Amino acid sequence: MKQFLKDRLPLDGMMDHLRKPLPKHINLLFSLGSLAMFLLILQAVTGAFLALFYSPSPDHAHNAVQYISGEVPFGSFVRGLHHWGASAMVIIVFLHILRVVLYGSYKAPRELTWVVGVLLFIVTLGFGFTGYLLPWDEKAYWATVVGIEISSTAPVLGDVVAKILRGGTEVGAVTLSRFYALHTIWLPWLAFGLVGVHLFLVRYYGSSGLPKNTDEEMKTGKPFYPDQVFEDVVGILILFVVLACAALFAHVPLEDVADPTNANYDPRPEWYFLFLFQLLKYFQGPFEILGTFVIPTVGMLLLLFLPFLDRSERKVLWKRPIALTVTSVSVIAIVGLTILGATAPKLETTEETPPTEQGQQVAPPDTQTEQTDETEEDVFDFQLTEEEIENATEVDEESQ
Repeated sequence: MKQFLKDRLPLDGMMDHLRKPLPKHINLLFSLGSLAMFLLILQAVTGAFLALFYSPSPDHAHNAVQYISGEVPFGSFVRGLHHWGASAMVIIVFLHILRVVLYGSYKAPRELTWVVGVLLFIVTLGFGFTGYLLPWDEKAYWATVVGIEISSTAPVLGDVVAKILRGGTEVGAVTLSRFYALHTIWLPWLAFGLVGVHLFLVRYYGSSGLPKNTDEEMKTGKPFYPDQVFEDVVGILILFVVLACAALFAHVPLEDVADPTNANYDPRPEWYFLFLFQLLKYFQGPFEILGTFVIPTVGMLLLLFLPFLDRSERKVLWKRPIALTVTSVSVIAIVGLTILGATAPKLETTEETPPTEQGQQVAPPDTQTEQTDETEEDVFDFQLTEEEIENATEVDEESQ
């Protein structure tokens, strides 16, 4: 069998390529890319399992998630892996990007490798945004409503994008169907396609190594296979054990089924969008667009085109004061806003009724009920007028 495969596949060439030496001083941070790819595969496998029992409709989605968690064998465990794996993927991809910035690995000739990596980060956030609507509980529904409203503030195309996401004027069955399609079909194809391009570019240009490496040290490190592969596998096993423990012992939240009439619900997004949620609090009125569109868009564009903006020689971070300052301020701002958003008190939705002279409370008038009753009386008033009665009588006499 081995000879059969060798005659038909370039196995020797592939093994020679895998055994090429890496740069010296490679550390554990260079395994973050492998961990991110593992998490993408884990999300695909667990998501395929969950899709077997899920129904993307408002009438069945919430019940399907409850059924998966309570009745399907290993359903709760797989859902836990998928839930915590999503959070882990955001963290790992963010750390991977941060490592590339710290080591200046985005500089020439690896500009395209960086651009594809940033696009993968955006796709990862897209997975999070489209995925947390699928349980169709209160948090999922109202967080999605707020997210789509934020997208509608974009100039020119904002309303169009919001209508496409909603599939109409309100978040409903069409919205859930579209988010499910994006989450399970469109984004996975896009993600795996970008991963393929990213891996090709990484292998074509080779590992960037450390900025302090000499030309000789860039070619005399340990081989990718089996040394680096072994370290990557150990890191993957440790990460999987951590996620398995979280899936077993950390409860995955599921609130009551979504109620579109519950306007008092205080929406909170997933933790990786909390920094944007907190940022919006500092921009009100005519300045709201700064927090909803301008700052996030400018930040993402600067990140995307960083290699073309920073054309300086590749050096260690502390010898690049501008990069050090911008990176430090950005990380501190994101982490700080996330903490503030997570610890912000929820809105009080219960209104106290005014007390009477005897200290008793009087229930506020139910104006909504009164308006509804009046409306129903108008809608269901089927009494005929005298003219209509006379006309009906004449018709009966003629038919006789």
